[in-house]
Amino acid sequence: MKFPEKIPVERMEDYHTHHIGKYENGNQFWGYETFVFTERPIPEGEDWEKYRREYAVLYLFDKEGNFKEAKYECAGTTNALKFDTNEKIEEMVSELGEIEYCDIEIKLFELEIDGFKFGLIPNEEAEMIELQPSSTISFEEPWDGEYYT
Repeated sequence: MKFPEKIPVERMEDYHTHHIGKYENGNQFWGYETFVFTERPIPEGEDWEKYRREYAVLYLFDKEGNFKEAKYECAGTTNALKFDTNEKIEEMVSELGEIEYCDIEIKLFELEIDGFKFGLIPNEEAEMIELQPSSTISFEEPWDGEYYT
């Protein structure tokens, strides 16, 4: 399957794409709460919450949708959080200065954080583009900005 080079992302207030929009000179941002499991499968009889790391991530893009950088903080494991990830994202977004919450259009990207793959990554087998890690949301044809959970 041929994936688009750039996809629109629809802003949905109070949902997975609540923290997206534009800042300084038309640059774009996407703040996102996500998680990774440090071990798979979870050992039998173990509490899954001690193997799940929670992250607050702010992806930054230029006005053409090219990935520029990621700002992130790990809040710890689900059973021992150091801070609220949503509040951290709001703090990171506020540091961008004047912003406009709106739909964005960005290119696919991939990076490594703490040894795990993050980004907007094509899944050839499923014929969709997934926001990794955790595959919480995905995009598929007709690539109109709507996403699936």
